[in-house]
Amino acid sequence: MKQSLLLILILLGLGALLGLWLLHDPGYVLVSWGLTSVEMSLWVGIVAWLLSLIVAMVCTDLLVRLLGFNGWWSRWTQQRHLQRSARALQEATVAFERGDWRRAERQFFAAARLSPQPLPAWLGAARAALRGQAMDRAEQYLVLAEERGNRLAVGLARARLLMGGGRWEQASVLLARLQDKFRKDESVLRLRVDVLTRLQKWGELADLLPLLRRGKSEDARFEALEKRACREVLAWLGQAASRVDRSYTVGKLEQYWTTLPRHLRQDEELRVAYAEQLIRIGADDEAEALLAGQLGKEWSPAAIEAYGRTRSTRPDAALARAQALEAEHPHNPALLLALGRLCLQNRRWDEARHYFEASLALRKSPEAYAELVRLLARLNPPEAGAYVAESVAAVGPRLPDLPLP
Repeated sequence: MKQSLLLILILLGLGALLGLWLLHDPGYVLVSWGLTSVEMSLWVGIVAWLLSLIVAMVCTDLLVRLLGFNGWWSRWTQQRHLQRSARALQEATVAFERGDWRRAERQFFAAARLSPQPLPAWLGAARAALRGQAMDRAEQYLVLAEERGNRLAVGLARARLLMGGGRWEQASVLLARLQDKFRKDESVLRLRVDVLTRLQKWGELADLLPLLRRGKSEDARFEALEKRACREVLAWLGQAASRVDRSYTVGKLEQYWTTLPRHLRQDEELRVAYAEQLIRIGADDEAEALLAGQLGKEWSPAAIEAYGRTRSTRPDAALARAQALEAEHPHNPALLLALGRLCLQNRRWDEARHYFEASLALRKSPEAYAELVRLLARLNPPEAGAYVAESVAAVGPRLPDLPLP
């Protein structure tokens, strides 16, 4: 309040001094045109000039409006900007494809400044800056793009920026937030799948992949990744047996298995992987029942190989079920190897040797050689040594032909 009063007093004082000066020497202005002349004081002339200037401006504005010059000028300017923006965008694209990242960045920047819809140009500038390892400038372009809306496109570009810079954890967090906002967008889900795969976060990936399947986004890569994620989760749960009690681990494995979609629980590869983890933690009866059911429905070499490694509490029944399959697959080396292992569990040494030798006659596998040598080392050590030499020659690395003593 005091400052306002002081300002008013100063203005009044200056006005009084100006009035006294004008009274002392008002000056004059002489305007002459032909035979006519007009004489007035200097200050009257200044006021008249200002009034005439205002009148001229008002008349000019009315004339421009009546003739539509404003609209024409606006359209011409906008068209000019669009042409320059399109030319800059074209040059930026050519430079980007040629790998001239700095020039591409400059041209994208110019196109964005001239375009009424600068979002594509800002995103292009960010990609060019990223390729040129200019992370800070790329982030600045994304901030400018975000001001124009479309948070999804900007968020995806920022996630790729983080991935390009090796900041996978930050990209994972950003994509998780984007997924919360745009739950049905497939591009977010697919990019997050790539990040989680790189980080090997199989638990999160296993939860995410069914969302893509519900979106009918299926291809060979997706199916392979889905199976791999499930196998990794099963393996991680199986490893927990060394940290907690076995019954708890079995419960966690069963709980996870029952939550999987039906098409995964019916997959042969995953059923075998589930059985292998049960065998790993000592739940052999559960694994034997699972594999027996699988083999009863459909033959599987992987399933019979895992079946032979189960340590059931009723090995005689397990052997009988495997022998029932021999009639349908009499010359299968995997089945014969499994039968030999099951005979070992039943302490049928001669039968086990027979099955191992029959398996080797059909296929020289390191597993069959190892089982036979281990058995013969207890029954007949000299004969075991002969099989060791045979196994090295059959399945070992090819040795050069050199003189021997």
